[in-house]
Amino acid sequence: MPNSLQDLFSKDQDAYAFFQSLPMFVQDHIKRQAHRIQTKEELSGMAHNAAREGLQLEQYAPMFEDETDSDIDLQ
Repeated sequence: MPNSLQDLFSKDQDAYAFFQSLPMFVQDHIKRQAHRIQTKEELSGMAHNAAREGLQLEQYAPMFEDETDSDIDLQ
């Protein structure tokens, strides 16, 4: 089992490619917690949690606002 995130990346190119595909704020979170990640599953779980938490920030709220007309009758 790898002893660090760097070890994981050097042994598993898929894990490294996954990490590189993540948004920067998720990568930054993972880098700060690198000592806790030894497997691809731990990397994936941490990325999922960081993305979920990040998207709850106020700066992203407009992305999730419903701009549809509430007067539309869908029946």
